[in-house]
Amino acid sequence: MSEEASPFVAEPDETLDSIGTSGVRVVQRRGGYRFNLDAVLLAAFAAEESPEAVPALELGAGSGVVSFLLARQFGRGPVDALELQPAVYARLVRGVTLNALEGRVCPVLGDLREARTLFSAGAYGLVVSNPPFRPASAGVRSPDEERAISKQELACDAAAVVAAARHALAPGGGVSLVYPAARLTEVFGLLTAARLFPRALRLIHARVGAPATRFLVHALRDQDRGLGVRPPLIVHGEGPGGYAPEVAALMDPPLAESA
Repeated sequence: MSEEASPFVAEPDETLDSIGTSGVRVVQRRGGYRFNLDAVLLAAFAAEESPEAVPALELGAGSGVVSFLLARQFGRGPVDALELQPAVYARLVRGVTLNALEGRVCPVLGDLREARTLFSAGAYGLVVSNPPFRPASAGVRSPDEERAISKQELACDAAAVVAAARHALAPGGGVSLVYPAARLTEVFGLLTAARLFPRALRLIHARVGAPATRFLVHALRDQDRGLGVRPPLIVHGEGPGGYAPEVAALMDPPLAESA
């Protein structure tokens, strides 16, 4: 990630960071939760598995990086970007203006657990989410509330994410998620129980020969068309910035953080 010269003025506790090949910029708090490679890989995967430009919804949008990449770099959307935390939402709103994405990304302040009151049933052809990875009881909770809510399932869990996606998706629509590899069985079980049938799976590996650390899954509402296992996604290699060529091609300049 890198800060760019811009007439946009960041607050003292904020950074203005760039990502992707289309000039996406994101406002982030220095001490808060900051996006990492998972967001970029999720946006690319969702675009690959949902090749048509359909109305899209991001659950837990944070500073907006996935929504911005979907709209600008991958030509998807329009995207409604749902975020729970008011301060994070405010940065998301500023990011829409900064990236001139008015009309293509619409920020929504709200709780995904209340999706039934926030969104019409079946309104979206694509749902994406880079949700909190750790159960509420796992590990040490961050003393920073913003980081804690973004990293641990304090405000929502995987079941709530799946339920919100199920409500929002039109029949045949798809949801793309990224989770730790250790939670694959749990997440697949939740998806299938909600009749969101896994259609595509891609495991993310730091290096060739290393165990998978993450997985990407795309599931279809009410359509069980069988699971396709995509080639492994290798993060690090001989490409620019020390990334494998496929990953390096997704961002310019390279990210400072990785899976």
